[in-house]
Amino acid sequence: MLSDLAVRWGERLASAEPRFIASDIYGGRAFQEAAAAAKRMDSRLLIVSAGLGLIDASEHVPPYSCTVLIDAPDSIASRAIDTFTPAAWWRELLPVSPYSTPLHESLSGTSGVICAALSEAYIEMLAADLIDLPATNLERLRIFTRAPASRIEPALRRFVMPYDDRLDGPDSTIAGTRSDFAGRAVRHFAEHLMNIGQDRTAEADATAVAAALDGWRMPARFERVRHDDETMRDLIAANWQAANGSSARLLRLFRDELNIACEQGRFAELVREVRASRA
Repeated sequence: MLSDLAVRWGERLASAEPRFIASDIYGGRAFQEAAAAAKRMDSRLLIVSAGLGLIDASEHVPPYSCTVLIDAPDSIASRAIDTFTPAAWWRELLPVSPYSTPLHESLSGTSGVICAALSEAYIEMLAADLIDLPATNLERLRIFTRAPASRIEPALRRFVMPYDDRLDGPDSTIAGTRSDFAGRAVRHFAEHLMNIGQDRTAEADATAVAAALDGWRMPARFERVRHDDETMRDLIAANWQAANGSSARLLRLFRDELNIACEQGRFAELVREVRASRA
């Protein structure tokens, strides 16, 4: 059961050594962009962690390998014997993690906008906690993500800032990959749109974002190269470590950085074959 898995995981966390400052453990560009945004806004930086819960960036925590991405080798889903969803894992994790603080407690006594830079899986994981915030806090929420609005809880959609692929176009000064899109979007917001007045609404901020991107061009689209299965398996193996074995990350790397075309179902099967051969 997922609950039993969470309890065992919590016990391991409680005894894990050594421990390091959380901000030193997270080193990817997405985190660094979000950290830069928090510094620019002189704000507290919280980390939504699939392994630890909601933690402060200054907290001393153990390094870990745990994700809600389905196809990753360290995926929680592969260890659950019942139905797994990111939201269900989050509900089980929070009570047992010795590091996590409930969202409403973390926001108690704060003021100003609450900027949440999240991928689609992490929005799903945190959605119930966000929706349950007191109305005064919920109104302060601004979500930065590349997730399609249709896959976000309806109650949260009006808080999503309308950043899109123009962030990676020729007029952008903060282009990057899809994996760090949310972090780059919140940094752009912090650097260019935080001085438009106090007590503003989500709708006003969304309008300001749309105005800031007005006139920006979309990135050029290139015809992706296609390869046979044998070549694809070789390329997947060669890039395995860079994506930590995650099918989703590998697919994004192939499409966005290597400019290689592959249907998602076929790609997932090729990743499974490479994973089996590595095992």
